[in-house]
Amino acid sequence: MEKIKVKFIKHSCYTLTTKNYYLVFDYIGGKLDIPKDKKVFFFVTHRHEDHFSSKIFDYPAEAYIISDDVSVKADNKIKLIGPDQELKLDDLKIISHGSTDEGVSFYVEADDFGAIHCGDLNYWMWPHYTKKDIEEMDVWFKSEVDKFKDLKTDIVMMPVDPRLNEYYDLTADYILKTIDAKNFFPMHMWEDFDISKRLKDKYQASYPDKILYIISGNGDEFEIEK
Repeated sequence: MEKIKVKFIKHSCYTLTTKNYYLVFDYIGGKLDIPKDKKVFFFVTHRHEDHFSSKIFDYPAEAYIISDDVSVKADNKIKLIGPDQELKLDDLKIISHGSTDEGVSFYVEADDFGAIHCGDLNYWMWPHYTKKDIEEMDVWFKSEVDKFKDLKTDIVMMPVDPRLNEYYDLTADYILKTIDAKNFFPMHMWEDFDISKRLKDKYQASYPDKILYIISGNGDEFEIEK
C-alpha cells in the first residue's frame, strides 16, 4: 500500500514525502527533515512574507517552482509560473490556478498522489467589504476552486484564517462540497490552532468519507495510506 507523509511546518508550509519526492510548500522557516534519498522540490504561491522567504535557496533542490509575482530571476532551477499553467518536471505534474489575493494556487501530482495547496486562494470576508465586494469575492473564489474539480486529488491544504472571525470557515465549506478528496488540512491559522478543532467539530459529521485534520502545533506529522 502506498503511503505519503504530511508534515505541518509553520503557517502555510506543509511538506509531503512520497516514495520518490520531498515537496515543500510556502516555506518561511522551521525545521525541515529533508531525506537524502528523495528528489526535493520547493513551491512558492506568492510574494507575501508569510508565504515566501529566500531561505528556500539555502536548501539544495531539483527545482524551485515560484509564482511569477515574486522578485526572483528564472534560471535552470528556478521556474516562474503564473495562473492557469501546466508544468512537467521529472515525473511531477504541476498545475497552477489563480488566487483571490496574489500569486497562484497549486495542484501537484507525485507518485500517484494528487495534492492541492491553496496559497491565499481564500474566501476573504473583511468587515469593510461592500455588498458588491462580497458578490465579487463569491464568484471569484468559487470559479478558481472549480478549476480543480476534475483533478485526481487526495490531499487539500486550505486556509482557515481566524482573522475572518465568524467567516473563518467559508473556504472550507465550499472546498469540502466541491473537491473530491479524502484528506483536508488547515493552514494560515496564525498559530490559533484551536480553530482546526472548531472546523472539524463543525463539518466532520457532514462528511463521513473525508478526514478533517486537527493541527496542535508546528511540526505535527501525519501518515496517509492509499
